[in-house]
Amino acid sequence: MAAQEPPSPTHIVRDLMQAIRSIKTSDNEALSATAMAQNTAAIKLANSILDIPDVSQRILGRHWKQRTPTEQREFTALLTELFTNVAYPKSAEFFSDLEVKVQDERITGQRAVVTTTVSDPKEGLISVDYQLQQHENTWRVRDIILDDVSLTRNLRSQCQKIITEHSYDELLRRMREKLSE
Repeated sequence: MAAQEPPSPTHIVRDLMQAIRSIKTSDNEALSATAMAQNTAAIKLANSILDIPDVSQRILGRHWKQRTPTEQREFTALLTELFTNVAYPKSAEFFSDLEVKVQDERITGQRAVVTTTVSDPKEGLISVDYQLQQHENTWRVRDIILDDVSLTRNLRSQCQKIITEHSYDELLRRMREKLSE
């Protein structure tokens, strides 16, 4: 029996978009048990597609090696919580009524780029590129480029500034504060 081909980078990006779009948000109203279960499944899928450990390491850059393994796990866990509780719900609201079109897929060895466009009535055409890397026969998203602005570089710049001007502990405090909003 032949080994099954892994899903293509385009398929992975579509799965990520579908998972994020399916996340239900509420304005101070409790979600039903069904909606909460669907959100949990969608978030689990999104987190399995987004390479959060790699993103965490790239965000901290040179500061990553200065952290203990426990601190690295704590940072990755906080970043995962921020994606889960802040980024995914905001993205779900943003993308809910927008048309997303896949324009291109380029694979070079273990890396791929899936180019998409989003048509927004207010903003016009927005370019969203997904950079993926293959890990153990599975493609995972390692960066999202929104109109030529890298999510990872943007987060890295913000985190580096806080660490440099204040401290690593201040960065963690601000991340926790954002989660409690």
